[in-house]
Amino acid sequence: MQRATLEVPLDSLGAAILAAPISDRLELCDDLPSEGWSPTWDFVRAVRAAVPVHLVAMIRPRIPGAIAELAPAAFRTTPELLDACLREIAAAADAGANSVAVSLLDDQGHVDRSACARLVHAAHAHGMQAAFLRTFDLLADRERGMRDITELGFVRVVTAGVRGWDAGVATLPERLAVLACDAANAERFARECGRTPVEVVPGGGVRASNAAEFLRVSPHLHASCRRDGTISAEELCALATAMGR
Repeated sequence: MQRATLEVPLDSLGAAILAAPISDRLELCDDLPSEGWSPTWDFVRAVRAAVPVHLVAMIRPRIPGAIAELAPAAFRTTPELLDACLREIAAAADAGANSVAVSLLDDQGHVDRSACARLVHAAHAHGMQAAFLRTFDLLADRERGMRDITELGFVRVVTAGVRGWDAGVATLPERLAVLACDAANAERFARECGRTPVEVVPGGGVRASNAAEFLRVSPHLHASCRRDGTISAEELCALATAMGR
């Protein structure tokens, strides 16, 4: 049985200091309410100096023409976007990140294998892990996507277990069934590829009140622990308790 791990996405130093004692990873971004963009590198450096936790830098560049809508087109590879991602991976490493969370898609809504291979290689070259963003839920084919990210060497993927970004379109039992299928596919493709299985990390409305149910399908959780739009010490403590900490 794997140890339960918690990843908390956040966009402020105060939130990082609050979350660090119960977190295994902090995913650093800018403008979390909009689902996040790449953080500033001064922010990453400040968090690195303040806490010893594994830091994940979101790589979602705010370049000219960037699409804010959480749709496949927002993550479709262009030469400009690929170059920006590569620059930001190097900057994340320089700022002290341990991982990057990235994703680029092709015109058909599948993982852009060529572009993502370059991103994973760049992360590894800088001594970092590569995780796949929750854009996994935007893919045209989840099973094919899991095979792709396994073969490419991603270590984790955040997913709400739904098609699209709105986790509310499915019931919790429906989401759990999808997540269980994702986890089974991760195990199967890892065996076929001779790799370690991609960690399926449930996200999207994960809270202390439902953590036990998500933990039945994966030992890894991604939760912002926010109440009324801000990180909550009470929710953090309740989630820690739910996870047996």
